[in-house]
Amino acid sequence: MHIENKKLNTFTLSGLIIGPILGSGLILLPPLLYNMVGNFSLIIWLIILSLGFIFALIFGKLAILYPGDGGVSLATKETIGKKYQLLTSFYLICAVFFGSVAVLLIAGQFIQAYFPNTPLELLGFYIYILTYILLLTKIDFLGKLMLTVSSIITFIFFISSINILLGIDKFIFFIPTISFKEFGYSLILVFWAIVGWEVIGNYSQEVKETKMLTNAVKLSAIIVSSVYILTTISICFGDFPKDTDFKLVWIIEPIFGSYSDIILATVSMILCVGTLILFIGGTARLISSLKFLSCTSKRMQNETPIGALNFLSLIIISILFLVYFKYISLDNLVAFADGFFISNAIIGLITAMIIFEKGFLKTSSILLTLLFFIILLFSNIFILITILGLFIFTYFKK
Repeated sequence: MHIENKKLNTFTLSGLIIGPILGSGLILLPPLLYNMVGNFSLIIWLIILSLGFIFALIFGKLAILYPGDGGVSLATKETIGKKYQLLTSFYLICAVFFGSVAVLLIAGQFIQAYFPNTPLELLGFYIYILTYILLLTKIDFLGKLMLTVSSIITFIFFISSINILLGIDKFIFFIPTISFKEFGYSLILVFWAIVGWEVIGNYSQEVKETKMLTNAVKLSAIIVSSVYILTTISICFGDFPKDTDFKLVWIIEPIFGSYSDIILATVSMILCVGTLILFIGGTARLISSLKFLSCTSKRMQNETPIGALNFLSLIIISILFLVYFKYISLDNLVAFADGFFISNAIIGLITAMIIFEKGFLKTSSILLTLLFFIILLFSNIFILITILGLFIFTYFKK
């Protein structure tokens, strides 16, 4: 692609990142985690967001060193071989298969109250059609669109959280004791919040200058972390009912009143679609670059990888059917997606360990590899067997 056709700058790439990285995680995770472990959720968030910030810097650097639609898998190919590029690509593609359907269902849950007679899976299908149409548009339009909506959503949660905090007379922080198993499960659950950074490299060919990619990653990581932390502090210290499960709508109600439910439903829909755009768009570029089949390599005039996008769509819609017929649940989808995402991240981090000779990024890559591997061990045993099986198959494959 010629430089004049590269449309994304620091702010439009940030727009493409912030909304999707917040995505369904912002809507789903803070209340879910608080209802599980109470104020201990603040400690969990501090741990996972700190890891996420370093994770973003590492993968941003790899994307700069090895630009292309293949993203970080290109660095893996050059460092430890093509078969491990295929393995990490397969982990990411599988994660997106399951994760995308989970996001569709989460989005559907928030708008189902307005369509009571429509099955959740059908709502998910309609949301996917909207996402598919948006993915056919030019990448710079998507960047500007997501920058606008990400800014609005970030502003809503910023002012709502600060409004809650300003109304608190005194901060009483009681940390409940939780078991090691609960701690591990909480970490793997919240890992969903930092998923997405590994896809940024797939957009490196769309950026005008490599410096813009670095700046966009740093800016996005700061904003995403700030929104999560402010929201979590508000939940932990705000004056909310304690005898029932926390509801996220309580955060925005003091400012937006009776409009809060419709605003939260709209925000949820936009964030989930943004997440789908980032993941499906990035993964379609990856599949196109790998040239598995001639049909998956086809591109439109505006460089949209239409062949790979149609392939992904076929799988995603098939999984929606499996959910509809009760063969797979939402919990299964999130668990499978997280397991594959972590496995993909670990291979990327091992790649980084080899590439970076010394310094902060080298040390961070080693530590994150160990920590992510420990988090992965809390996954479902069937997921671990599948991941291990794929690794063994790749290792012995000539």
